[in-house]
Amino acid sequence: MSIETIEQIERASQQMTSDHLAKALVTLRARMEAAGDEANAAKVAELAAKWEHGRFAIAFCGHFSAGKSSMINALLGADILPSSPIPTSANIVEIKGGNEKKALAFLTDGDQIEFDLETELEAIKNYAADGNQVVKIEITHPSELLAESASVMDTPGIDSTDAAHKVATESALHLADVIFYVMDYNHVQSELNFSFTKTLKDRGKPVYLVVNQIDKHMDFELDFDEYRESVIEGFATWGIEPDGLFFTSLFDADHEENMYDLLQAKLGELFADRGALLKRSVLASALALIEEHALVQAGKSAERRAQLQEFLDSFDDPQELYAQSQVMADEYRAWEAAPADLEADLKKVVGSLLDNAKITPFQTTELAGEYVKSRRPGFKVGFLFGTAKKTQEEIDSRLQALHGDLMDKVQANIDWHIRELLVKTVESYQLQDEEYAKAVYDQFHVEIKASLLADCVKEGGLSSDEYMYQYAKDLAAEIKALYRREAQRFIEMGVALAKRRVDVEGAKHRRALEQAEAIGRAFEELQALQSAERVYQQELVGVLSGEEA
Repeated sequence: MSIETIEQIERASQQMTSDHLAKALVTLRARMEAAGDEANAAKVAELAAKWEHGRFAIAFCGHFSAGKSSMINALLGADILPSSPIPTSANIVEIKGGNEKKALAFLTDGDQIEFDLETELEAIKNYAADGNQVVKIEITHPSELLAESASVMDTPGIDSTDAAHKVATESALHLADVIFYVMDYNHVQSELNFSFTKTLKDRGKPVYLVVNQIDKHMDFELDFDEYRESVIEGFATWGIEPDGLFFTSLFDADHEENMYDLLQAKLGELFADRGALLKRSVLASALALIEEHALVQAGKSAERRAQLQEFLDSFDDPQELYAQSQVMADEYRAWEAAPADLEADLKKVVGSLLDNAKITPFQTTELAGEYVKSRRPGFKVGFLFGTAKKTQEEIDSRLQALHGDLMDKVQANIDWHIRELLVKTVESYQLQDEEYAKAVYDQFHVEIKASLLADCVKEGGLSSDEYMYQYAKDLAAEIKALYRREAQRFIEMGVALAKRRVDVEGAKHRRALEQAEAIGRAFEELQALQSAERVYQQELVGVLSGEEA
């Protein structure tokens, strides 16, 4: 039980009315029964009965050989229990205050058997040894210390090899309001003592430590003060701060370190202050039972949690894979969009280059005008002999001059640039492909023959001196159309690269994303199970603390 929970107990104890606590316990029992947890529901029912009747109990826990029973006899001033503990008992023996001497054995089938305490002690021992049929032995005995609503519980030794003994002790602790943990002098600093005492403290109950049989101490071996400090330090190492620590001896009442009288006085103080202690104890027990019930409920989904965890453990690093899934998803979406986006971008950059390429500037247009003039009807060069031949030679010369100049302009303004754009644009989509780049630089080719220039001349415009400008535009448009058609071939190749990436690399991404989605669902389901368990437990705590109606 956490420090925060214990502080919550303190606050609730101060504010909660008796009626509210009684109603809260009834509600808790009903909620646990509805959840199918009969065992903890039964414990809450016992707790409700304890609160209703104001029963205050101090439990003595510890080893078989620690002298718990003898200690209880001495403290109560009567030989109520046998002078040595019942070594085979797997049950709680509770001594209550009362006017008559009797003993009751509570059986597992719900029956009770009554005994005469003075004449049937051996029979009581036999029933106490039967852990299968007997739940608890309850002894009533007149006592100045014990009122009818007060009792002392003697529990089986926790060091028993019979697991039922420890279970019997732990199962009754919800009914104990104060716990005295009795240890044999020679076995104080054992891991069992430390761990069990820590469990007791974590339940939010007052815990007093009793180191008994100190008459075994030998001063020549170790100074008693040093022994005492070693005990305190041993428990402190485990983070245990008891509510009190007593060193006692029943064999040597005059031992100078014997704190038996102080222990007896403390017991009297606790019984005198039982009203305040009782409420805090009942609240602490109820919260502890809520925690145990929550564990029972968690056990119902344990198989599913194990399946989910086994699935997650099948991956080297599921959290990392899941964390990267969003990046992978974004990348995959980009890959899916890449073919269409790349095609649009390639057409855009190619179109922009060609639209803005100046391949028929003034000089080239002038050459185009000279060639157009040579194509006019009646154009002749020379006189008399050889006129037709010289004329054709001049026409061809002008065509070649235009063709050579135009090719220089195309090379400078289109040819190299369009190759760069086709490669760089594809690479901007993280599509580095050497074969594609090599194909662009080696195979991109637009053949512009001189005959193309000749074929572009429209006979109907030859008579106009302004036609050379239109002719230059027509030439540029025709050449750019050729480049567009050739570029389209490589655009399709680039788009094919993007599509192949989606098909090949994307398949790996899809598998990884499917795994990531499954991992995410597993994480979410685990968190949902844990969250539901926390919420349920908080609801029950809310019932107890008054935060829930």
